[in-house]
Amino acid sequence: MPSPRCPRCGRENEASLALCQGCGHALRSPDERRCSGCGSKIEPGFRFCGHCGLAVAEPPPPRPTEEPPPVLHRVARDAGPLSTAVQIPDSSLPQQAPSAGPWRGLRVVPVRHDGLPGAAHPFGFEGLVCGRTRGELRFADDATISPEHARLTFRGEAALVEDLGSLNGTFVRVRTPRPLASGDDIRVGRQLLRVEAVQRPPEGIGARPWGSLDAGHRARLMQLLDGGGVGEVFLLRPGDNAIGREAGQACFPSDRYVSARHARIDISETGMVLTDLGSSNGTFVRIRGPEQVVAGDQILIGMRLLRVEH
Repeated sequence: MPSPRCPRCGRENEASLALCQGCGHALRSPDERRCSGCGSKIEPGFRFCGHCGLAVAEPPPPRPTEEPPPVLHRVARDAGPLSTAVQIPDSSLPQQAPSAGPWRGLRVVPVRHDGLPGAAHPFGFEGLVCGRTRGELRFADDATISPEHARLTFRGEAALVEDLGSLNGTFVRVRTPRPLASGDDIRVGRQLLRVEAVQRPPEGIGARPWGSLDAGHRARLMQLLDGGGVGEVFLLRPGDNAIGREAGQACFPSDRYVSARHARIDISETGMVLTDLGSSNGTFVRIRGPEQVVAGDQILIGMRLLRVEH
């Protein structure tokens, strides 16, 4: 019987071989049987070689298909004899993260002081904690960051940032006009500012409160100093009140991180609204509770800027 030639490398092999001795290529299909004596093909169901009569071994039985392991459940104990048993996943079994979710692909990128991005940190299934000495993202060299400062996590489909009781607070960058409440803290450049509504003092019976004439101011913007003191106080009138380095109702000429016209606070009968005026370094507001963030948002903790990305 002619020796089979390998279709890949062209080498001649013994007829009884299933693989080429030169390159290992299969010389016949896995189900094809050959006689160990003469190398002739054994027809399906034959127990002897039709060419030389040599007995051939029986083909191995097919391997049983492996079934997936059963899912363990516990049955609710209050199911009555006539009620349908309710299968409840056993909480004692290890739980795996879902194969897909809103947290997949979302990450936090610290922005270095030179403006370049640092190493990216994924949110992960259980979220991401930022701090000076604890958490997945740590800034050991920033004393203005609390040991455990803020957490980024998911609630349903929404990504949230929340402050963990830090000393200096967690701030988010203003991307669209944002309503302000009395007592809100604002970061502009190196300045920490607090806005407070001004209420007219009640007049006494038969007398008027002593002081200078009210010029129509409805709010004040206080400069908060390192250590808790108060610096300059800027009175805000109804309408637009600019904040900047060169001009405005609140001016900080010595702070080079403040743009010439940085931000604006609009005051009306319905409240106060903060708007960034395209500043280079952004305008940030301290969050009071968990706040939703999306890709492109920026978060400020201490002196560190974080950017949320996909």
